[in-house]
Amino acid sequence: MGELDDVREFLRWWYGPVLNPSPGATTADVAVPSELADWHLAAASAGVAVTFQDHPIALAKLAPEPGGMLPFWAENQHGHHWAADSGKQVFARESGSEDWLPTGEDLRGFLLHCTIREAIIGAPEKFTVFVPESLLSDALESFEPLDFPALASEEPETRLWAAAGALARVTLPPVGYGHPSEQLWMITVAVPRGADIAGFEARFGVPSSGGGAAPAAGHPPEEPPF
Repeated sequence: MGELDDVREFLRWWYGPVLNPSPGATTADVAVPSELADWHLAAASAGVAVTFQDHPIALAKLAPEPGGMLPFWAENQHGHHWAADSGKQVFARESGSEDWLPTGEDLRGFLLHCTIREAIIGAPEKFTVFVPESLLSDALESFEPLDFPALASEEPETRLWAAAGALARVTLPPVGYGHPSEQLWMITVAVPRGADIAGFEARFGVPSSGGGAAPAAGHPPEEPPF
């Protein structure tokens, strides 16, 4: 897959045609990086909510810190925050700490990363399975890994994957889920709005939910715009 650099194309693929944003939706009281302004414009053009757990700080509430960091993203329980420096590199800080730590992501990549992650979290059509390590490669056979590191708020092993017509988030399961002889992995598979999830449910051995609309004849699931 190519470089992941287009939030607008991803939103079109996942949510459908974009709209014109409402007036004032992208107004900021301070100078902001173009990547951040573009993200807010694209999100406002989606016509639907695009964040469900973590969230951006509203442009009108952005406030640079004295050291030059611009906090712009927050974890849902405000346990972690993310900021960009003047070089558009992203740093994370845990609540109660004064230290910003590098994430290894630039602003453009981080915003796309979080947009994809939020799409999986908020998808109406999704399921979660627990897969032993020995079966993980087979389970993800039609998926390709996306080149994003885990967020500071996630288990460091967490990764996102994509396939034609679907996304997946792979991480360690919560405490209490185990396997007598090997590591278990928790896989959440989600499909775009209105897409058919039944084929993925069958592939992972999940009882059909009956949700989603089957693709029209002659129109296979669309490849992600990556």
